[in-house]
Amino acid sequence: MSGYRLVDSKEIARGGFLTFSEEIFESPTGERFVRWMVEHPGAVAAVPVEDSPDGPQVVLVRQWRPALRDLLLEIPAGKLDVPGEPPDDAMARELAEEIQQRPGRLVKLATFWNSPGFSTELTHVYIALDLSPCDRPEAAKEEEQDMTIERHPLADTGRLIAAGEITDAKTIIGLALAERYLAGQQPEATR
Repeated sequence: MSGYRLVDSKEIARGGFLTFSEEIFESPTGERFVRWMVEHPGAVAAVPVEDSPDGPQVVLVRQWRPALRDLLLEIPAGKLDVPGEPPDDAMARELAEEIQQRPGRLVKLATFWNSPGFSTELTHVYIALDLSPCDRPEAAKEEEQDMTIERHPLADTGRLIAAGEITDAKTIIGLALAERYLAGQQPEATR
């Protein structure tokens, strides 16, 4: 154990799927300190890959991100906001919603904490292979209505990152891990 102890936790606010709390901790030396936490249900993200004669293509989305007041080029992703839904199922749902594709194979590449200094958001990142078209399970919501789908060579994504065209952390992580996976460093398929 770390020797740190939670002394008190008080919910400050709740909004949508987030809870903001003030927590008091005690260090191993007995010193008390306050931290503010954001409880998040977690997220899923996937690098959808299509075969092409010129090499693997990734399917990305350009989506409006209100916090940045801008459009970002990202891998498909979403929150774990359906109670009891396993991350694999949530990812398949998000792929259908965002790019109207169903994965034949969905392989988990990693799980990572987004901002562990203040948030409990944990992201499960996948590579989605053997894609097949499907219908969107429900009407597009808010910023999804203006979302566009773009295909890029996987080999070109490093340039897009270096040029500042891809700046989203989950996308950068997912693309790097997808390249490793396709190069032969392969975890087992989860579905």
